[in-house]
Amino acid sequence: MKNRIKILTLLFLILSISGCKNFLDVNEPDNEVPEKYFELKLLLPTIEKYTVNMDFSRAFPMSQLQQHTASYHSGGVDRHYETSMGNVWYNYYTKILYTIKKTKKLAEEKDAKHYKGVIQILEALSLGMVTDTYGDMPYTEAGYDLDNLDPDINTQQEIYQDIQDLLTKGINNITSTDNSPFSNVQNDIIYGGDLSKWERLAYTLKARYALHLIKKNGAIASAQEALNYLQNGFTSNDDDFQLFYSERIKNPWHTSVVLASKTGNVSVLFSERLVNYMNGMVLGTADIDPRLPNYADNGGAATYEGAQNGNKGKTSAGTPANAIFNENGYYFKQDSPLVLVSYMEAQFLKAEAEFLVNGGTPTSTGSTQAAYDAYMEGITASMDKMGIDSALKNAYLSDPAIAVTPANLKLQNIMVQKYIALILNPEIFTDLRRYDFSTTIYPTFDFPVNRNPDMPAGEWPRRAIYPSDEVDMNSHINQVNFWDRVWWDQ
Repeated sequence: MKNRIKILTLLFLILSISGCKNFLDVNEPDNEVPEKYFELKLLLPTIEKYTVNMDFSRAFPMSQLQQHTASYHSGGVDRHYETSMGNVWYNYYTKILYTIKKTKKLAEEKDAKHYKGVIQILEALSLGMVTDTYGDMPYTEAGYDLDNLDPDINTQQEIYQDIQDLLTKGINNITSTDNSPFSNVQNDIIYGGDLSKWERLAYTLKARYALHLIKKNGAIASAQEALNYLQNGFTSNDDDFQLFYSERIKNPWHTSVVLASKTGNVSVLFSERLVNYMNGMVLGTADIDPRLPNYADNGGAATYEGAQNGNKGKTSAGTPANAIFNENGYYFKQDSPLVLVSYMEAQFLKAEAEFLVNGGTPTSTGSTQAAYDAYMEGITASMDKMGIDSALKNAYLSDPAIAVTPANLKLQNIMVQKYIALILNPEIFTDLRRYDFSTTIYPTFDFPVNRNPDMPAGEWPRRAIYPSDEVDMNSHINQVNFWDRVWWDQ
């Protein structure tokens, strides 16, 4: 496995460089990658691109586990058959981690503090994605070429401390004086070198990972820590960490779902769970959520019919579902962004944290004005990002089922609206695990039909299993069960 990782990494670097001839001396042999080509301005966008790609590799299967989508086919993760999410593992170890370590080393050699800070924040983000997918993982000893072909694992507890340490160091570096010739971060395809946005991203990520630990550190302590970080976090939709695509390099949801559906190769539809949260059936709103027509295309039918998970594209009534991805929807056009961290997420984190820090529980009602305001702002930010008509937005926000007042606010209100707003985002799978797939918080949430009979009764999927060849080749990795809980989930 590690030999393959080394070979793939070298191929990746060669291919990356071959696409950047305008920066390079083309007289170099094609089969060599000289150290002089490890330029910060070339390596940064490479890390950004592959981090986003890895997030999509998680999002496609996790969207079925969190029941945003339902499979059109009979098998797979939709019915709780185990998955290794191998593309996540290989993206990280053959592309991201290796390149991050090379780039950090180069930034240190050049005393490029700002570049180093940005890379540390990206390292924390990618590390969080992988550990939340697998739990324990090789990290400290991994990514060093042939020097260590059998890297030991780090526990998830260690990884979470590393994430916070990386974010702290990243903030310190990007806010420090950089007198090197590399103080201006170039070729940043996410933030265009705006270090203030990188700083706000780092604080928002600190809050995200602090709130993940409510089972370990306690709800109130974790919530207070998150609130402390969020004071310096995202301030508007303009801060969103996202990658916009183009007509040449198309959004992966567009290519893998929208275009496939148009040629008769339907893979997933929107789940009945999501649709029923948005059509008024579960939440009791007078009208459908105005985001639903932007998410889904029902072919002009009178109603939106989502697919029951495990039922091969049919509703729970056995009729064909019609809620396919809207090719003109904000998130599914060829040039749509893939959003990894957002202002709306930050607002829902704040709403949850405010609710918890004031003693709120999954079964309690009532909270502070601050919790309520953040809850409403999260919904508003979601609709504003998508360009929802202001009249439709205001009607939804004023619906009694949504505008519940601080005295009637429940954790359910906050988490369901986050579930709707963070469409297809793997953070929702983390939320479901944090709250044990509670139907108090996520009403009507239930197992798929035709569920994998090998899954223990009452158990939900909690993680990806390790890729089998990694288990075979790395003596430090022991295989896990699909339903085994990661450290922070225990």
